Amino acid sequence: MNRPRTLAAIILIWLPVVVTAATWPIWSERLPDRMATHWNGAGTADGFSSSSGFWTVMLVLGVVAGMAGIVIALRAGGAYGSRYLLGAAGALAGSTTGVWVASATATLQSPGDPRLGWRLLYFVAGLGWGAIVALVAGSSPGAVQSPAPAVAPLDLAPTERAAWSTTLRAPLILALTAASAVLIAVVAAVGAAPIWPLAAVPVLIGLVFGRIRVTADRRGLRLVAGLLAVPLKTIPLTDIAGVEVTEIEPLEWGGWGYRVTPGRAALVLRRGPGLVVHQTNGRRFAVTLDDPRTPAALLTALQLRAG
Repeated sequence: MNRPRTLAAIILIWLPVVVTAATWPIWSERLPDRMATHWNGAGTADGFSSSSGFWTVMLVLGVVAGMAGIVIALRAGGAYGSRYLLGAAGALAGSTTGVWVASATATLQSPGDPRLGWRLLYFVAGLGWGAIVALVAGSSPGAVQSPAPAVAPLDLAPTERAAWSTTLRAPLILALTAASAVLIAVVAAVGAAPIWPLAAVPVLIGLVFGRIRVTADRRGLRLVAGLLAVPLKTIPLTDIAGVEVTEIEPLEWGGWGYRVTPGRAALVLRRGPGLVVHQTNGRRFAVTLDDPRTPAALLTALQLRAG
């Protein structure tokens, strides 16, 4: 991404934050001490929070999104996929402002019986703001991908069978998802809003990405979520054009976690050594590993023997 477009994207991320900050002094005197912040399926308010407290939370989330945008721009530079990270920051900033504006205007119109109704569009528009940010940020200049560097094949006998497997663990993801689930459960227990089902989201993320089994053998490369045995990625040996061992920089692959961007995908759990598989369809897949050289050598040997 070029600097003018990146700067414009950052400004767009901060615009919703400015709206949240500017509307408080305008609306605060007319808002009740407690305002509607949750509605049921019929459109009736069934959850209320402190007006000043709710505004503060929405403002803080917006500021976090804005700061994240600045960090992404500084750390990623023109890294591939950084436009999507900026877009995600814009979606967070826009959606929190949308929630604030929708809740505040509904309460201002009818303090006794606030109805959300069409104001849900404020939230939808806020999410869409992220797409505008990503569009303005633009993509990195296309670079011609060089062929995968040659990897010395493992010394295998003509009929010898070999397989390699390892388990990737992400203690930080497990800790964060567990903490998120506990926090949501506590908030639901002490508050009026029935948000406890949201606890399923971080728990599911932890179950899927807390432990990943990576296997390389005559079938190719496979990634399976260890706790749920969910297949995450399978690349048959016949679809592998080449492999390489390289240092993985998360922001160059779209961030941490399982990322899919045009032309490539990756499972990035940390910064460091990783295996990159060049596929016959032109796509690439990367996964961070402690010892990527062994599976790279094995896949190369199996590929040569199959050819």
